[in-house]
Amino acid sequence: MVRKLLLLSLGWFFATSANAGTCRGEACRYTQFGTDKEGCIEIRNSGREDIEVKVYSAGSGPITMRIASGDTEKVYKTGRVCVPAADYVRSDAKLAGGIFAPSR
Repeated sequence: MVRKLLLLSLGWFFATSANAGTCRGEACRYTQFGTDKEGCIEIRNSGREDIEVKVYSAGSGPITMRIASGDTEKVYKTGRVCVPAADYVRSDAKLAGGIFAPSR
C-alpha cells in the first residue's frame, strides 16, 4: 500500500514537472494545462491577472489567446476545431494585465 502511494506521488510529480517544462515565460506559474473529455487542450489561469498564452502544436501554427483571471479556456484552431492535447508541443505565457477583453 505504501509503495503504491509512493509511486502515485512520484508519477504526479513527474507529470507536473513535465508540464512546467513545456511552458516558458513569467506567467507559467499561474498556468495549468489539462485535457477535457474530448482530448482537447484546456488552459487554466490561477493567477490574479489576465494572461496571454501562445500555444505551439504539431498540427497547426502558433495560437495566441487571452485567459481571464481564474478562468479556463479550451484551445481552438481556425473553424472552432479544438487542438488535441497529444499535438501540444510548448507554450509561452506572459501577464496581460488590465481588464479582460477577448482578442479579435
